[in-house]
Amino acid sequence: MSRHEGVSCDSCLKSNFNGRRYKCLICYDYDLCADCYEEGVTSTRHLVEHPMQCILTRSDIELYFGGEMLTSDQPQSFTCPYCKKMGFSDATLLEHVSAEHTETSLEVVCPVCAGLPGGDPNLVTDDFAGHLTLEHRQGPRELISFLISFSKHLRIFHYL
Repeated sequence: MSRHEGVSCDSCLKSNFNGRRYKCLICYDYDLCADCYEEGVTSTRHLVEHPMQCILTRSDIELYFGGEMLTSDQPQSFTCPYCKKMGFSDATLLEHVSAEHTETSLEVVCPVCAGLPGGDPNLVTDDFAGHLTLEHRQGPRELISFLISFSKHLRIFHYL
């Protein structure tokens, strides 16, 4: 069974734990194990009202999704760091933030970076909509990758 390696619960101090991990989207580097999250643990800096992103281990994902073929960006279920609404994909989270929170200027942890393998679990931004647009929008990044690949092929063709 896989564990959340290198992660400790900031309440009970259990480290490298199994199961669901909850990452606070307001507090920098604040994680809870499922037991502490379900008990509604708080601290001097972490309040129960803070939105949390659920992060699963790889084996939990395989268990919950029954061995379906999953890409690195699935399953997508992100929490809005401003209003605690859950169940967004990266694209629908951007739409939601752009429509509902245009006037909100609060430093938050990016739930997409925190929730995806290889992402920065503690990336804090004060321009969350801008960050989503630059770092997590699928369309233009695919176009940029295509153009980079195409230009490499052109250079190879030029040398032939």
